[in-house]
Amino acid sequence: MKGLFYGLDGGGTRCRLAIWDENKRLIYKDEGESSNVYAVGFEQAKSNVRSLLEKAAKNPLVEVSKIRALCFGSAGLARDTERSRWLSFFESQFPEPIALLLCTDAEIMLAGSLNEPTGIGLIAGTGSICIGRNEDGVVVRAGGMGTALGDEGSAWWIAKEAVRRTLRSKENRDLPTTMETTIHAFFHLESLYDCIPFFNDKSLTKSAVAEFAPFVSVAAEQGDQLALAILEEAATELASLVNSVESRLGGQFLHRITLGGGVLEHDKLIRKLFLEKLTPTLIVCPSRGTALDGAGILAFSLVQ
Repeated sequence: MKGLFYGLDGGGTRCRLAIWDENKRLIYKDEGESSNVYAVGFEQAKSNVRSLLEKAAKNPLVEVSKIRALCFGSAGLARDTERSRWLSFFESQFPEPIALLLCTDAEIMLAGSLNEPTGIGLIAGTGSICIGRNEDGVVVRAGGMGTALGDEGSAWWIAKEAVRRTLRSKENRDLPTTMETTIHAFFHLESLYDCIPFFNDKSLTKSAVAEFAPFVSVAAEQGDQLALAILEEAATELASLVNSVESRLGGQFLHRITLGGGVLEHDKLIRKLFLEKLTPTLIVCPSRGTALDGAGILAFSLVQ
């Protein structure tokens, strides 16, 4: 099993790379710009990953000819068309054939957090998705549909709802809020109605919108009625993703769940609201590792 093992965590905001030797000793770690196709487009995503790989190849500890396996986890890789595009890209990056696994970011999070692939994992970061795997290797997922069709409860969704419902509030069609001034300042807008062309601009990225989510939580903690209602709905949507996976997974699996993504890892208020809605049949397990660790675990599993 001698050689190098690459793990890539393709998050919506950043892409992270780690390389281990055959003794599972971490020898290299770095991060770069997003590799999420739905956040930056496929060509930019490829360019960002290529930059990470080329930078690693210049490190004296990294001999590209010795790579044995690579696991890349990112949003969208549950679909054959996405896997095919990324497969062609990675095959062009290395001089010899390697063991290669392309999977969703939820799968690497699950493997890293539980230190094994079975159980349930929920990610609420820039986007949102829940995934479960039973002892037979059956995988069930809910969510992960992108901004056009879902991503409920994610940082992007929370920020989008804050802007949308603040506009409604200004017209007396929603709960009162104090978020208008914060929206102006954060997005550099002169008036709230400047949101209309700004948010309909196709060049606006998902991650740029998602960065506003923490300000919604600040407003909620300060007693803003609309902000708190948005966070309550976000928690309900996230709990619904988990209930969907648990009810459909079937077979034998340990009823435990791991939580990942910035919304659940760093926002104490949303995490509290979510846990209040979580089914009591599931035990929340503290994370034993990161999604990047999970990519490494799955890379090693390819040659065992």
